Amino acid sequence: MTVTPAPIYVAFDTETWRIAPGRLAPPPVCLSYEKSNGERGLYSADAGASNLAHWLRSPHHILVGHNIAFDFGVMVAYRPQLLELVFDAYAQGRVRDTSLREKLIRLASGEMSSDFGSGRITSFSMQSIYKFRFNEDLSEDKKNPDAWRLRYHELRDVPIQEWPEAASSYALEDATRTLRLFFAQGQDNSVVVDNATSNVTNEQEQVAAAWSLHLSGIWGIRTDGVAVAALAKRLDDEALGLEAKVREAGVFRKDGTKDMGRIRSLVEEALGAAAPRTATGAISTDRECLLRTGNPALEALADLGGIEKLRKTYLPVLVQGTEVPINPAWNTLVESGRTSCREPNLQNLPRKGGVRECFVPRKGFIFSAADYSTLELCTLAQVCLDLFGWSSMADALHAGQDLHLRMAAAILGITYDEANARKKTPEVKEMRQLAKAANFGYPGGLGAASFSSFAHASYGVTVTEEQSRSLKDQWLAAWPEMRLFFDHVGGQLAMRDSFDLVQPRSGRIRGGVGYCDGCNSHFQGLAADGAKAAMFFLQQESYTGYSELWPREVCDKPSPLYGCRLVAFIHDEFVVEVPEDLELARAATDRLLTVMVQGMAIYVPDVPIKAEPTLMARWYKEAGPVYDEQGKLLVWQPSEKKD
Repeated sequence: MTVTPAPIYVAFDTETWRIAPGRLAPPPVCLSYEKSNGERGLYSADAGASNLAHWLRSPHHILVGHNIAFDFGVMVAYRPQLLELVFDAYAQGRVRDTSLREKLIRLASGEMSSDFGSGRITSFSMQSIYKFRFNEDLSEDKKNPDAWRLRYHELRDVPIQEWPEAASSYALEDATRTLRLFFAQGQDNSVVVDNATSNVTNEQEQVAAAWSLHLSGIWGIRTDGVAVAALAKRLDDEALGLEAKVREAGVFRKDGTKDMGRIRSLVEEALGAAAPRTATGAISTDRECLLRTGNPALEALADLGGIEKLRKTYLPVLVQGTEVPINPAWNTLVESGRTSCREPNLQNLPRKGGVRECFVPRKGFIFSAADYSTLELCTLAQVCLDLFGWSSMADALHAGQDLHLRMAAAILGITYDEANARKKTPEVKEMRQLAKAANFGYPGGLGAASFSSFAHASYGVTVTEEQSRSLKDQWLAAWPEMRLFFDHVGGQLAMRDSFDLVQPRSGRIRGGVGYCDGCNSHFQGLAADGAKAAMFFLQQESYTGYSELWPREVCDKPSPLYGCRLVAFIHDEFVVEVPEDLELARAATDRLLTVMVQGMAIYVPDVPIKAEPTLMARWYKEAGPVYDEQGKLLVWQPSEKKD
């Protein structure tokens, strides 16, 4: 009889040189660890790399860390031969992250966006979680400017046995705290915690996504100095012109500050009783309100605010990218199940202003961008299949139909085939845009007024509240399963203000959701789960050449993605640096599309998934696929816009 050894949990932490621009994986100075069997120690960087390799190879060792992707990134940058071992450990489900565990636990209790009942924004730092769980304040270490956590580079060449006691104990305590926290979480009274195994539902999928995103952050993205300088000059010129218009209206005081009383007076003069008001009852002066007034000076003021945001938020980091890679900070999990990004937010770059076009691939590469086609409608169709056993939306997708065109046909009262034959006519194009707003707006439970605002802001479509109600009736007739879907979500709220949503297929729990959140999370969270799965395979093949989808045992050469690098992930789109050699770029792009489809199929197995590719020399918002006469993908040029 074979006895399977009990798992050994190894909590480890690295102390490093300080993070700097372009250096998100600084050199390690030491590695501290503590095991569940009581063993504890502190290694030099070299010894730490050797022991980490041993733990990674052992199927009985489970690696635990707080933001463990950072520590893996540090060690992999120091010893690249660890890279494949790290990916294998993730693929085998042998990695745990106490920060993400806490997020999942708090998400299930509905407390992810408030600081454990205090109402403040949650921090999932070790300091914050330790204070909550053990009532121990670690802030003194953070406040001390002479703390060793900021000075380990001073010990780079000093043997560990000669270190000051304070430096050794600080490093060791990090590993001890991590293991203590891990086991406390494993015994938490939460619906997502299995007390017998210390596992947290959906943790392994999220930690794999965190590693994938962190690798992208380490690699970073570059910018073009000429484009950045041109953007800066254009913003300066535009600001001067706008400031002149604003000054003429007397909106600025002599000292250059805004006269808010004058601004509110002009808003009230333009909008009268319809002028929006803030929570305190004052007339609103936000950008949307200023643009609604039709007053040239106020419109200029709104545009000026947008330019100032570009100057302050984006220009400094764009300049940095001309010298060293920009390393954005990725957040693996927000309440909806999606990711987020900051410094800069690559997932929500300004539509106008030329910011996006400043981002360029490294020398010898071009960008391959691939996005899923109507992804959240595909996941919505999968949700309905799972809940009700049927979906007209799924049927249309299986028939190869364009869901927006099908809805446009319903609005026009014509057949799908007729709409398809006339799809380039102004009438059908206009109705398809309206249909797009309906298909993406109504599933989230928007009411008539909210939909009118959404349609105008997102798709430039003007719809009155009355028209919105009529359009929704047509939409429900086109996709009749949605009545059942809304009844299903509404039924969870019977006699209560919120409910706990069990995320389809992944089992992740989001507590305390209301109607719109409950509608959105079903399909938005499913799309996020599938995209994260695809991203892990993409990164594994890019960095090691192989994955579960391209196994070493079967494939006689590395994946075409090997050597490519993911630089941005935008919910349903991947932007990857691929070789500029066109044949290699095409091969990598074909493989990218396959990985995206196969990764998504793990979570969306019953609905056809498609992805559309684009090759481009820099990041263009308007870029689309361009093919030669043989149907081979070409590099998109600015003059070649999609229909």
